Amino acid sequence: MELRHIRSFLSLAKTLNFSRTAEIVHLSQPALTLQIQALEEEMGVKLFERDRRKTALTAAGAAFQREASAGLAQLEQGIQNARLAAHGKLGVIRLGFVSTAGTYLIPNLINQYRTLNPLVEFSLRNILTADQGPMLEEGSIDLGFLRMPFATGPNLDVAPIHREDFVLVVPSSHALARKSGVRLRETANETYVLYDRPHAPGFHDFVLGILNRAGVIPSVSQVAGEMPTLISLVAAGAGISLLPVSAVKNSKAAVTGCKVRDKIPISEIALVWRKKAARAVVEQFKQFVLANARAC
Repeated sequence: MELRHIRSFLSLAKTLNFSRTAEIVHLSQPALTLQIQALEEEMGVKLFERDRRKTALTAAGAAFQREASAGLAQLEQGIQNARLAAHGKLGVIRLGFVSTAGTYLIPNLINQYRTLNPLVEFSLRNILTADQGPMLEEGSIDLGFLRMPFATGPNLDVAPIHREDFVLVVPSSHALARKSGVRLRETANETYVLYDRPHAPGFHDFVLGILNRAGVIPSVSQVAGEMPTLISLVAAGAGISLLPVSAVKNSKAAVTGCKVRDKIPISEIALVWRKKAARAVVEQFKQFVLANARAC
């Protein structure tokens, strides 16, 4: 059963006029008649009753018209969806992200992207930096947003996409919270809460290196694998911490992010992806992020 025969049938079922339908489907009237006859022979039923005065659908023809119309509409939608998917305009993108990227960076990027690509869907998972690499390697997520530094394997690429300052996070009642800026050496006798090294080795060592270069060997009371948990520990008086400003920006905890007067490195969030060619929808979003994330 050929698709062109079904299209011709549906057109004739609508007009009930062979000469008019022949013009619509760009066939001669005898060629149209042959198509309908071939369709009837293949189905083993008569689809039209025809005499000199009129053409009418048979009961079988009316039943086939209903189902063929629905089937053709579904097929055409399938063709359209295939074209959209091929151009990266349709599909699901699976993202992994650290908590600080999820507070503002990810929502802003997705909102902007879906304005341009409303049929693209996202599956979002809050995933620790240490877990994102293996999940990208095995293909359970498509793209990762994580905190640098990050040691990539041979199958992954990474690109920094967002930069922000570190702040010293202290309880709002702490004496340092009343200062306009703090030198890290002023915290030499303070107790710290730090990011748990197994969850993000690169970031843990990075922060520890900043403190050590400032002459601070921190006394650590507790560690945690999520920055919101570290914020809660600071608010509870367990210690102070050195964190990216985004960790406290939208926090409602009773903490203050103090400006650090030392000249210290910037904290970066990076996009990580597999080097292996990705689905078009993933590649399109990746390029959008690389071009637009710094403005978010």
